[in-house]
Amino acid sequence: MAIVYPAGFCANVTALLMGAPGFSRARSLGGSLAGFVIGYAVVVAVVALVRPHQMVAWNWPASPLLLMLAPVAGLACIALEYAVGVVIVYVRTGRLVTRAAIHSSYADFRRVHAKDVAAVLALVAGEELVLRQFLYSVLVTDLGVVVWAAIGLCAMAYAANHLSFGAASALAKLPSGLLYTWLFWASGMSLAVVIIAHATQNLTLLGLSRRPLWTPESGTRSGGRRTREVSDTRWP
Repeated sequence: MAIVYPAGFCANVTALLMGAPGFSRARSLGGSLAGFVIGYAVVVAVVALVRPHQMVAWNWPASPLLLMLAPVAGLACIALEYAVGVVIVYVRTGRLVTRAAIHSSYADFRRVHAKDVAAVLALVAGEELVLRQFLYSVLVTDLGVVVWAAIGLCAMAYAANHLSFGAASALAKLPSGLLYTWLFWASGMSLAVVIIAHATQNLTLLGLSRRPLWTPESGTRSGGRRTREVSDTRWP
């Protein structure tokens, strides 16, 4: 279960470390992610002991060009997720979103330090090891699933990993999950390429959350004027 839905296991680790309201009690971004970082580390370590060839395998990208294109893919995923959010809001309310906001999981923290960035990167690596490298390998190698189906299943698992933030979050993650898994396959199963892409997405959002113009999920600008907004639907 921790392999298919690692976010659930990590949430339990967070509750164990910090109590049930652990997320709201965290005083820093790194603190809010501590349970997730530890949870992914436990999952990766346990699976690596049993199947090291599938968890800790390292492949160089099929083309060095993919390393340079990876950040572009990460930025594209931001656009894709916000676009899906715009569609969801329009279908639900009939209103067209005209502004965007950074998710409160980033924007709620006034200051970001090096340890916070390290926590974000560690979480990215954990997600990619479990939900991309290991899951894809199991599907294709052990279960004989064809490539296109494995890409779709990995994307769905990645999306389901965000269900705790609502169905809209899961739907918004589908296109980026597809792009990341396709990039993983196209690069010759190179974990480095997809980690660079994923890290670019998360660190870009973290950087944008430092701008005083944005307010998380509030529908307001810093000057107080009401706007229509859609928030990034992703936990870091």
